Amino acid sequence: MTVKTLTKEDMWDQVVGGSVLSTRGGIVNRERFDRAVDPIFERGLKCTLTDPDQIPDDAYVFISAGVGGGLERELMERYPRRYRPQEAAFKRLNRAFPFPDWAEIPTAEWRNVPEKRLIELTGEPIAYMPFEIHGGCYRYAITAAEKGKTLVDADTAGYRSVPEVSLATLNVIHAPIAPVVLSTGWGDLMVCEKFLSWQRAEDIMRAIARHSGGGCSLTMYVKGSDVKAGTVHRTISMSIDIGRAIRRAVERGRDPIDAVLDATKGFKIFEGTVANFTWEGKGSFSWGNSYLEGTGNFKGHDLQIWFKNENQISWLDGKPYVVCPDPINVLDKKTGYGLANNATAFTPVREVVVIALKAADLWRTERGLKIYNPKHFGFDMKYVPVEELVK
Repeated sequence: MTVKTLTKEDMWDQVVGGSVLSTRGGIVNRERFDRAVDPIFERGLKCTLTDPDQIPDDAYVFISAGVGGGLERELMERYPRRYRPQEAAFKRLNRAFPFPDWAEIPTAEWRNVPEKRLIELTGEPIAYMPFEIHGGCYRYAITAAEKGKTLVDADTAGYRSVPEVSLATLNVIHAPIAPVVLSTGWGDLMVCEKFLSWQRAEDIMRAIARHSGGGCSLTMYVKGSDVKAGTVHRTISMSIDIGRAIRRAVERGRDPIDAVLDATKGFKIFEGTVANFTWEGKGSFSWGNSYLEGTGNFKGHDLQIWFKNENQISWLDGKPYVVCPDPINVLDKKTGYGLANNATAFTPVREVVVIALKAADLWRTERGLKIYNPKHFGFDMKYVPVEELVK
């Protein structure tokens, strides 16, 4: 296979570009990034990227992801900390519901267990691939490098992130989702061999996440033929290009938002300041709204964005505006970085710009729009392509 070797600068550019594309924002702390990446280069390992067309049709590609989000208070008290429960949490649970003598307290490596089990079931993967695009995709490149494999330059959400496993472009082409191996921070390991549908798989995994502190980890595989037909190609490269464009714009004293728009061919749909922000944890999802007041050419207007983990629906002056599956991204006006959907990022009067992109082609097919549309979230709205709204 022909591979491209990634530099550390490429990987940081992906962090920045991934924050722009993820539809929920959020950028990884640079010190945390350095701590994770530097040892890889010091050991002489190579992080590489491979075009999906290079993957043999019958080869296996592994996809690992987390399922989870916010929780109701009662479940948070019973199962605190969704990713790595502390020893005290196990002691409290043991007092309330005594463990049997064969109970095993999981180690910090619990998220790696599904992959090991899936290898036992299917054999070694030829490569790895992210489920969706966000600012943390460098971790998949590290995993691949440590195992002497490569990262596929594609994703299954379409240069964005999505709140549900069922909202995968692989679902559009009828690709199988099973077998899937799940693990939780509480030491559980499950092999799911068959599901009715992708949505049924999502509902089952979400139930497990809810009763595991709000999250669980999964590993699944996809054949090379389905990678070619059912994923959105070259999206890692796309995020690197966006991050590089922002970096160069800042170095040259230019507007990073203009650089983002040039790199994405996206649309600036609003500019303003944060007026209000709401957040609620429920059902292992994060729900809420951001409310923006217009400035500049948008002065006198307001924009509301509803999110379920990621941004899905918007209203301009109270009327339906850009909606899923077209990606909606809120960016910091000064840096161009994507804003995380939390109150720490959406501080009052912070200056922001909202951009929207045309959804990936797979989402705009007849089946794609049946799977991913506002009605999926309970909104009786018609999907209108963003380019028609802004023309």
